[in-house]
Amino acid sequence: MKNSVLVYVILIVTLFFSVTSSATQLRFVAEDLYPLHFKDKNNQPDGFLVDVVNAVLDDCACAGKIEIMPQARAFRELQSQPNVVMMSLLKTPGREKNYLFLGSVFNAHAYLVGLKSNQFELFNLHSARGLRVSTVRGYFSQRYLENAGFSLERDLVLAPEPESLMKMLYKNRTDLVLTNTLHLDKELNSIGLDPTKIEKKLHLPDFPNELHITANRKLENTLAIKLTNSLNAIKHNGQYQMLLTKWNLNEKAH
Repeated sequence: MKNSVLVYVILIVTLFFSVTSSATQLRFVAEDLYPLHFKDKNNQPDGFLVDVVNAVLDDCACAGKIEIMPQARAFRELQSQPNVVMMSLLKTPGREKNYLFLGSVFNAHAYLVGLKSNQFELFNLHSARGLRVSTVRGYFSQRYLENAGFSLERDLVLAPEPESLMKMLYKNRTDLVLTNTLHLDKELNSIGLDPTKIEKKLHLPDFPNELHITANRKLENTLAIKLTNSLNAIKHNGQYQMLLTKWNLNEKAH
């Protein structure tokens, strides 16, 4: 009898620690990117996708911690930690073999953006050849432009990070910047640049625009399935659309 009780207690304790471990193992990371995910005035995570992730966690009865950090660090965490999930990552063909894309959460459309004072007659990306077109070094957009025929020797200008990229544009050190415009006004204001001086010059419809909740490939399969199913569930039950409305977001407008 005592042995049976002991075995029972061991099983209960093992199950408790297993459930506790499973419930606390997820870490959701993302860069500061208003209004998708950012730190509020109290230094706490906030934003449309923070709300989406919390709704997903509630639906699947999973526990997870949300952290806002620099993009480079978020990538390192995603690549090195099996329990890390990135709240939004652009889905590209080259990334599909490296990460688990659990479901799309937003569409961020790409544009060539330039100063209003500089007028260009652009019909497509090819018509921008010969103009100085810029992006951040190492971004997927660099490869996209290179595949379209742009080169550092002629018409491709690279910046070390987004802030430098926009300052180059305002100082006429480049003609066009490849970017999405989701949070551009806020970004420009934060670095002392007037957002009314720029405009969208050309929409790039073939540039990948789906942002996905993305996991390390070593994430436990049952958790990956739960997250995907719960994301689909909040889309079907109306929660996702309610959050789009709350944050005044229209997926097709960005």
